[in-house]
Amino acid sequence: MSLLWAAYRLAAPCLGVVAPAAGVFASPLERPLWRERMGEVTATGGVDAWVHAASLGEASAVPPLLRELDRARAGASFWLTATSRTGRSRLAESGLPTSLAPIDSPQATRRFLSGVRPKRIFLVETELWPHWLLRARRLGVPVAVVSARLSERSVERYRRLGGGLRALVAGLGAVLCQGEADERRWLALGAPRARTRVVGNLKSDGLPHAAADRDAARRALGLDPARPLLVLASLRPGEPHALARAWGGLPAALRERWQVVAVPRHPAASSSLREEAGAAGATLAAEGEVAPGAWRWDGRAGVLGSWYAVADAAFVGGSLVPIGGHNPLEPAACGAAVLMGPHHATQRDAVRALESGGGIVIAAGGEPLTAALASLLGDDARRAVVARAGLEVAKAQRGAAARAVEQLVALGLWPA
Repeated sequence: MSLLWAAYRLAAPCLGVVAPAAGVFASPLERPLWRERMGEVTATGGVDAWVHAASLGEASAVPPLLRELDRARAGASFWLTATSRTGRSRLAESGLPTSLAPIDSPQATRRFLSGVRPKRIFLVETELWPHWLLRARRLGVPVAVVSARLSERSVERYRRLGGGLRALVAGLGAVLCQGEADERRWLALGAPRARTRVVGNLKSDGLPHAAADRDAARRALGLDPARPLLVLASLRPGEPHALARAWGGLPAALRERWQVVAVPRHPAASSSLREEAGAAGATLAAEGEVAPGAWRWDGRAGVLGSWYAVADAAFVGGSLVPIGGHNPLEPAACGAAVLMGPHHATQRDAVRALESGGGIVIAAGGEPLTAALASLLGDDARRAVVARAGLEVAKAQRGAAARAVEQLVALGLWPA
């Protein structure tokens, strides 16, 4: 038995004992929801499925999944959970019963599953909490991972838990993967070969669309409808500096022609990232129409889709620094020409699909980034070709939810 597995199995019950009292130390935003983290929720009569999405990104994949599940069994009942408050808020927009997920202690898990009584558990992407899986196995509740993804780093981390976790993965009812690389990694972790499939990324079914009236939408956002828009999206530390330097290397006339909106990945980091951009020479504004050559900075949560919907070009962050990148299909689906850095391992399948269709430009920081911006922003014909190709690729990616539910039905996991 893995020492790490044994330590985890020992520590989790201790956490379950002290966690209820620890709510008094939670933040004011967290405290009202603490009982949910302790699993203290109830669904009268139980539900057909518990659907869990960790955070805001995974939560965007849930609505298309629910639509297809309901299509296969009209009137099915669901309980939705997220690990983060932002994910919980997004899921609550569905109008379905929603809560924060229970912590992975045997006590909280037992309370939650006793209160909700799901007939099936569907986990979105990568949520392998041992006590959830152990309790589900004890109760005979099938568990499937949908839109499953797994990085090499995650594989190594999970492998350290040894045979205990491997046995839980082997007992999963289905592992429906985003891509072939994910499938290989899940199989290496012990996923049942006969129940592991590639169905695509559920987020592709929830991809945004371009604004129906782009000029009107731009006016509503305080933009000039006549000037093209570049969105610098999901920025991470180090990227505002690199982008500001590359932007400063463009001809003044080109910079003055374009509007720029910069959106950090995490609102909590907005202030420091804004300072980073300013220190590298970017002129910044918080709201309203931006002066020629300047950037508008928007550090609010949940706004990126509105900017993508009216964008002509978009840089997708987390890719100039070794984080792994964020989803380039989102701006592509809105008809924006996509630019990304070389660090996009977590988005490999999406990037490959876009590259094969000519729908993305990849450039490292420094002079390559300046050259890529100059070419994409300065050559309208080339930008249109990249944007059109990306849009076609994004359209082809949709349908993952239908494929996932088709497999769940074939494997006897749905209807419940």
